[in-house]
Amino acid sequence: MWFAAMSQAESEPWLFHLVLKLLRGDPAVLSLMDDGPFRRAPPRYIRAELYRYRFARPGEGGHAWWRRTRLGSYLPPLALDSPVLGETLAELGWRD
Repeated sequence: MWFAAMSQAESEPWLFHLVLKLLRGDPAVLSLMDDGPFRRAPPRYIRAELYRYRFARPGEGGHAWWRRTRLGSYLPPLALDSPVLGETLAELGWRD
């Protein structure tokens, strides 16, 4: 079966910048998203989990088009004061 391999979170600098913007409740970033859980207040933590998705087989219970299997944590829980977030952003030169 073919599937695309995900890179490690550390090699995706945009992801850390997105996390920073979400934790700060940046209106420009939130305006790009559908109504979601961050409209009233920014989250205290952001994490990312990694899943493998596949099409559901005909008759495979319910009306779901997809089945997913959790592969593990992609990005650990991060807060504005997380050392990992601060160090990564500093290495990238992003301090806004």
